[in-house]
Amino acid sequence: MRRTARLGFALALILLPTGCAASGAAEPAPASLGAADRAAPDPSTELTTPPAPTPPSSPADKPGAVPAQAVAEPTDPADPEVAPSSEGGAEESMVWIPAGDHDVPGTLALPPASDGLPVPVVLMLHGDLSSRDENGGLFARQAAILADHGIASLRIDFAGSGDSPEPDLALDYPNMVDDAAASLDYLRADDRFDATRVAVLGLSRGGAIAATLAGTRPGVAALVEWSGAVYNGYDEEPGLHDQARADGYVEIGPDPGGFKLSLSWFDTIEQSRPLTDVQDYTGPVLAITGSADQVVPPETSDVLVQSVASTDTTRYTIDGADHEYQATSDDQTHADELFQLTDRWLTSRLDVGVSPAPSTPDGPPTP
Repeated sequence: MRRTARLGFALALILLPTGCAASGAAEPAPASLGAADRAAPDPSTELTTPPAPTPPSSPADKPGAVPAQAVAEPTDPADPEVAPSSEGGAEESMVWIPAGDHDVPGTLALPPASDGLPVPVVLMLHGDLSSRDENGGLFARQAAILADHGIASLRIDFAGSGDSPEPDLALDYPNMVDDAAASLDYLRADDRFDATRVAVLGLSRGGAIAATLAGTRPGVAALVEWSGAVYNGYDEEPGLHDQARADGYVEIGPDPGGFKLSLSWFDTIEQSRPLTDVQDYTGPVLAITGSADQVVPPETSDVLVQSVASTDTTRYTIDGADHEYQATSDDQTHADELFQLTDRWLTSRLDVGVSPAPSTPDGPPTP
């Protein structure tokens, strides 16, 4: 098994000055290059985080939108109460997804029984320098809960992480989008899954990739953001960017053996435009943050739900939770709340228990 990129390093990235354009585009917010279970960064590289961006308007002002911090759960009393499962009946297998000149590793989690009918499925995209199970097993644990309630999932490794055969230096924004798009196509081509009910979930930078995917690939059934770094790019680390210009890369973490971030990574993050990419998305959107997130300000998600064209947006803040919902701590209250909210929302938006639309002779299922 390939080295997982858990680096004993957390890098705080700097925000540009506060403020948002009238069009609803957000000023950049910091993104995670580390995680809650990593050691403290070198003080010489740690930066402070200025105030978060101000949303263009209150989410309550948007027609059809659910107000900020509204409970992200179905209102139908017939919907089941969903609680995190400690056991789970998911059938998991490792898969390799063709993506141009390489294969993307992933874990496919299937519901224990589907009566032979295609089931809804969620593509999970991890954050910077993490891997497909995510810190504290967040994605693996959510996958088990979803499977218990009839929803399949696929969680993948980006270049340089987990079991990816791709080198660290292959990691950049377009390559992450391409790997996610290949994974989306893989799910849609598999007749075990309903091609009209494929959702995307992203954490932190994975949330930016998820937003770009939802906004640029037609047919994403629902978008879920956990601590989503969905803001248009800027030069997040000018000093390290200059070092990458001089040396071709920057090594983050232990020396030797750290994670190499290429010049292309810095350039393409600066050039990325996930908030613009997703602005025309009309599918349902769930954005969950922790009120104590010190990596991506929660207000970034307020801007997201105001910027999308969707009229079905749900914004929820977990009081006291950090960027990764204390997933590696002894107290799992925040993580459990995250799982419950996400499961109930996806169960509702993906019409779990509803038969898929019939297939047409010449194409995929009709919408």
